[in-house]
Amino acid sequence: MPHLVPAPPVLEALFRRTPVVDLDALRHALHTPSRTTVFRALRPLRYLTSYSHTGRYYTLRRIPRFDPQGLWWHHDIGFSTHGTLRRTLGHLVEIAPAGHTHDELRDVVHLRVHNTLRRLVLAHALVRKPWQDASVYLSASPDVAAAQWQRRHAIGEAVAWFRAHGHASC
Repeated sequence: MPHLVPAPPVLEALFRRTPVVDLDALRHALHTPSRTTVFRALRPLRYLTSYSHTGRYYTLRRIPRFDPQGLWWHHDIGFSTHGTLRRTLGHLVEIAPAGHTHDELRDVVHLRVHNTLRRLVLAHALVRKPWQDASVYLSASPDVAAAQWQRRHAIGEAVAWFRAHGHASC
C-alpha cells in the first residue's frame, strides 16, 4: 500500500483563499511545472474535478455544499458528487421519475449536454425515445424505463388537459 505524504500546507492555504482553482494556480502554489507532482500533492486532500469546463477546475471535497441532486456551483463552474458530466447525467436520468429531455438536463447542469447524452445512448447506458417535439432519456433498465415512460405520458396528458381547459400557464 503506497504511503500518502501529507499535503503541503501551501495547498491548504490556497484553498482557504480560493475554493476553486485551476491547474496553473496549483502549479504556481507548488512551484512546479509537473502535473504529476500537483496530483500527488492533491491526493491526500481528497479533491474533486469540475464536470464543467472540461474538468479544468479543482476543489476539495469538504468545500462544496451540494444540492439534493448532488450538484454545486462556484460561479459558473459545476461540481458533482458523481464526478464527470457523463456519470452525473446518467445518475440524473436514473433517479428521474419521468426521465429527462435534453432541455431539462441542460437546465439542471447549466451546460449543453447533447453530445454526452448521445454517447450514453450509444454505450447503452441510457435509452432515448421520441417525445412530442424532443427526445426523452430513460434508464437503461427496462423496468425503470417503463415506469419512467408511463410517468412521462401521464404528465403529458395532464398538461394537455390543463391547456385544453384554458390554463395556458402549463
